[in-house]
Parts: sequence; C-alpha cells; structure tokens
Amino acid sequence: MRTLRNLLITVLLVVLAFLIYDNRVLIVQNLSKTLDKGETIVLPDNPTYKNNFEFEFVKETDDFTASSRQEILDILYTVLNNGLDNFTFYCDQNYGTCVSDFKEISQDQVLLSTINNMVSPFNSYDKISFTIAAYGKIDMEIQKLYSDEEITRVDNEIERLITENLGNKMSDRDKIKFFHDYLINNSKYDQDRATAIENGSDIDNNSHKAIGPLFDKIALCSGYSDAMKLFLDKLEIPNYKISNTRHSWNLVYVDGKWLHLDLTWDDPVTDTGVDLLLHKFFLITTDELQDLDATEHNFNAEYYPEAEKA
Repeated sequence: MRTLRNLLITVLLVVLAFLIYDNRVLIVQNLSKTLDKGETIVLPDNPTYKNNFEFEFVKETDDFTASSRQEILDILYTVLNNGLDNFTFYCDQNYGTCVSDFKEISQDQVLLSTINNMVSPFNSYDKISFTIAAYGKIDMEIQKLYSDEEITRVDNEIERLITENLGNKMSDRDKIKFFHDYLINNSKYDQDRATAIENGSDIDNNSHKAIGPLFDKIALCSGYSDAMKLFLDKLEIPNYKISNTRHSWNLVYVDGKWLHLDLTWDDPVTDTGVDLLLHKFFLITTDELQDLDATEHNFNAEYYPEAEKA
C-alpha cells in the first residue's frame, strides 16, 4: 500500500511539474508573440477628430512594437491623433535601448508638446502618464484637455460660424482671414492671467483653450491657436501649432506653401486700452516672421521642418 501511495504521489508530482513547465512555456511564448515586431493591433474605429495630414516629424503607424526612437514617436502621435484615453505598446526584443530611449522621451515636455501640437486640440492631452515594465511593455494614460461638453460646444460654434459666414467662392486665404479677424474683434488677450503666470501663480479660467476666445472673450496664445487649429481642421486645411516654452502660434499650408499665422501678436495689448486688429503676422514666411520677432517666435527646426521651409 505504501509503495502504491508513493507511486501515486510521484506520478502527481511529475504531472504537476509538467503542467507548471507547460504553462511557463505558454507564458513565454505569448510574451514573445506580443513583443514580435509586426504584430497588428487594431485601433478603435472612432477617430472623430483625427487629422489625416502627412507631417515630416511624425507619421501614423499600424506597427505598435517599436524598434527605433522614431517609431516610439510615431506610436505616440498615432495614439493621440486617434483620440485614445489609454493604450499599450511594446519594445522590440532586438531594440536594446528602447526602455531608456522611451524614458528620455517621456521626460521631455517640449518634445511631448510638439507631438500634442500635431493633433486636434480635442484629442490633445492635459496630462499624460506612462508605466514602463522592464521587459518593454509601455502603458499610456491620457487625460484630455477638453471635456466632452466643451468639445460639443466649441465644435458647434465653429460649425455655426462657418455655415453663416463662409461662401463657396471664398478662397482659403479669405476664409482664414475671416476667422482671424472674428476672434481678434471679439476677444482680448488675457493680460491678467499672463502676468499671474509670469509671477509664478495662475488664474483659473478658460483663456488657454478655444472656449476662451469663442465664448469668454479672453485668450492666451494657446487659446487663440487652439481655436484657429480647430477651424482649419474643420476646413481640412493642413496645419499644426508651433510652440516653444513661452509662446504658441499656427503654421498653415495655404496657396501651395507653409505660412505662419499668429493671432496673439495681431491682437496687441495697448497702453491706452484701445483695441487693435493687425495683419502683420497673417500668413507670413519664416524670414518675415524672424524679421518681425526672433525671440518669442523661435522654434526647433527638427521638430517643425515644414516651418523651416516656410
């Protein structure tokens, strides 16, 4: 009896060991498959505010296993451009510096802001966080800048302005001029908040978003540039925002070339409080922009190659 019991215990141990080994192999195989470059991950079929423009710095991708630094950037752009709230992608097993490269990218706020500038403001992030596993799994969590209610409100207002004011015979330049002038004539630069930020504090309002100039009648540069980008996106005119650590404005592809557009500097703050509408920064070349101001309008040519050629 003892011999039979020992035999049964031995058999059970062998079976258990086999099952543990088999499951371990299965886990490793699944991980290997997940990290295989070329695996197809289908994006949700709901990219309402997705841009379909082709940019030089980042491009849409359907390969979510990164094998280079550029592929990491393309994945980040694709995730934001498709309006996702969370996403998981992986490092290729042969990309030895993937985790360290990604950590560097994730800590570069200027670089992340650049990618944010390429997508619709409705898909842009207010906060973005990452979790990186040692074996190359990267989880993204995205907190959007605009709420669903704000998106509906702004989108409807821009649609209304287009329907009521733009004619089919108007050129793209004339359409852009209408919206440029409308925003400036119906809003003011938020000098109070700008001063507060300069002094290390802030004011809680919407001047940094399109809500500001469209409804609250005040705007910072990001509010102007967001509103203009949403208008241009609605008209399917290629564009993106340009920003540095102090300022943001728009770059627009019109009349067969890229040109700068800065509503903030065309809506100057005057000592007398008199409202002015200028067109000094309306669809100008890079040389013209730099001649007018080379300090607030500096930009990284690597990040914005279209602007370098403008």
